[in-house]
Amino acid sequence: MNHMKKKAKLLAAVLAATTALTACGGNGNNESQPSGSTGTGNNESASKEVTLRFSWWGNDARHQATLKAIDAYTKLNPNVKIEAEYMGFDGFYKKLLTQFAGGTAPDILQYSYEWHNDMNDFLMNLKSAKGLDTSGLAPDVIQNFATYKDKMVMMPSGAFAATTFYNPAFLEKFGIPADTVWTWDKLLEEGKKVHAQDPKAYLLTADIDVLNKLILQPYVAQLTGKRWIEDSFEPGFDAAQLQKGLAYVAELYKSGVIEPFGDSSAFVGKMEQNPKWIKGEIGLLIDYVQSYDKYRQAVPGGKLGVSAFPMTPGAPISGNPVVAGTGFAVNKKSAQADEAVKFINWLTNDKEAALLLETQRGIPAVATARKALEDGGKLDPNITKGLDYANKVKAIAPNIISTNTELAQAVKDTLQKLIYQKVTPEQGAEEIMKELGGKLKELKAK
Repeated sequence: MNHMKKKAKLLAAVLAATTALTACGGNGNNESQPSGSTGTGNNESASKEVTLRFSWWGNDARHQATLKAIDAYTKLNPNVKIEAEYMGFDGFYKKLLTQFAGGTAPDILQYSYEWHNDMNDFLMNLKSAKGLDTSGLAPDVIQNFATYKDKMVMMPSGAFAATTFYNPAFLEKFGIPADTVWTWDKLLEEGKKVHAQDPKAYLLTADIDVLNKLILQPYVAQLTGKRWIEDSFEPGFDAAQLQKGLAYVAELYKSGVIEPFGDSSAFVGKMEQNPKWIKGEIGLLIDYVQSYDKYRQAVPGGKLGVSAFPMTPGAPISGNPVVAGTGFAVNKKSAQADEAVKFINWLTNDKEAALLLETQRGIPAVATARKALEDGGKLDPNITKGLDYANKVKAIAPNIISTNTELAQAVKDTLQKLIYQKVTPEQGAEEIMKELGGKLKELKAK
């Protein structure tokens, strides 16, 4: 593909792009680690003045932690100046696509594996990079998330999986044992009892992204044992299996197990601000493990428990894989690519960096970084517990097509119709299968 075609492709992607991941995205995302390296180079490189542009997304806590890490690194390397460019997640992806199309992309960028297809050609191959230590990463993490078309385009910075957070006081009030093993049927059973006892209380709440990614998709995956979308660009389910998943979502709302959608939709990506959660009128949340602190701080009494992700007994897979989906990438056109690699190596492998970043990019993907946080008392054991639960059950690593934002939006549109009873589960399944079929043909043809 020549330069002009590549620009055209990216500009088209800018117009078509919508924000990705939840929980993900936003929420969070993930990584860091320690090896004790200082990040300094040899005398010749240390004497050369270097300026690096580093772009990332996140909330204020992530921004502040990253700025402290930058300050520590530049003190170790006085010849290096790092220009910080940061913002919230909304619009970050589109901004990067525009910068790459216009030749103004930063030297270093926080990156998601979901962007491999659009950005791969513009990123440095880290397989051949000098000074990047990947020994602390699990091989499957490198293969499944950092590598695309046999090219390592990202150094993972953190790992995550979804888990079940619970308010211990809420469970005690309604006579639900804290060690309850949650299945999808158990959620219905206990949720109905809760709402019958107190019409103001709900066992569960969820926004539209959680409904799609952490309820509907895992529910269906536990039926099929397959990815949401297969590598062949075909759905990993049939209409009957999808209908079962939609019927389950509909029942959550009809039976009062889950908070009304109109109330929860005001807190998309920020359910810790939901008044019912703050008042202790909601018992459970399904979200990614790195969200533990924000939910704990908001719940009455500041106590929060962690349980395993809901799973149907005997299901072939959990539908809740451990993901190391974000990290750092280097612009292959950077004039300071070698220095950029040194910096991301320090961010992900150095003990001091790990202690400064803590879990602002998720649970560190590098083993030594996790150890540094645990030893320093900065990684709550409940967070590790949630990740351990996910590690204990079989899962399939997600592929990129399953996270496509156009496909997700088609499902979410139908989910909202289902919730408001504008379509039945059967009609919703037919609608989704039709929409996905058309979009998948278009994506496969690209």
